[in-house]
Amino acid sequence: MPEGYTKATAWLQIHSLLNSINHMLIFLVAVFFFFLARSLEFKDTAMHMFMTGIGFHVLIAQAMMSHSKVNPLTRWLSHRNKSRFHAILQIVGGSMVLLGSLGKFSSKEVHFNTWHGRVGGAASFFCAASIVGGFVNYFQPKFALNVMPSSELRFRHNLFGLVTFSLGMGAITLGYYSKFFSKYVDTDFIPGMMLITVLVYGLTIIAPVSSLLTKLKYRSKRKAVNQG
Repeated sequence: MPEGYTKATAWLQIHSLLNSINHMLIFLVAVFFFFLARSLEFKDTAMHMFMTGIGFHVLIAQAMMSHSKVNPLTRWLSHRNKSRFHAILQIVGGSMVLLGSLGKFSSKEVHFNTWHGRVGGAASFFCAASIVGGFVNYFQPKFALNVMPSSELRFRHNLFGLVTFSLGMGAITLGYYSKFFSKYVDTDFIPGMMLITVLVYGLTIIAPVSSLLTKLKYRSKRKAVNQG
């Protein structure tokens, strides 16, 4: 092993490669969703698919990776600007998800008769709550700091964001089983899209999970000190 080459260095190189692969997969998904929706003139379910798919699968996924050290889009930014980039993507992506979901809800009388609808509904609710929580975490107003310290706000925002993203990507995966996809997409192509979605989910959460575990260790130490 070369001098100065450590396990941490090796992991950073591997993580950098995985991050690059993830960006390529996200780009392919964005192109696929766009052309599928355009072929259907962005009407009804096609618009719902495009808005929620781009919102979660592209923009929020990118937001989740914004603080990663190996993210080529943000690694040259300061921590403050990374937070701003993260916030902008979350707001735009979250707004697309909510608008796409509301459009679907308004066009159907029954919304939760499928697992896709149930998980999607939960994802939309958590998405709205995450946007509000993101504003609180970013600006950290005094009323919030009177309830809990800033470190706890960051921990809960991190955890809540992971839950929201998991629900959103779960809803998209379940959506591949819907009548819409079986009607307009080649059935031989759907398993490939499902695999890409699973890969994007797994690769995207590497940095947020790592950050959450670090915050969890700090949180445990802080509690131990307070109890002592």
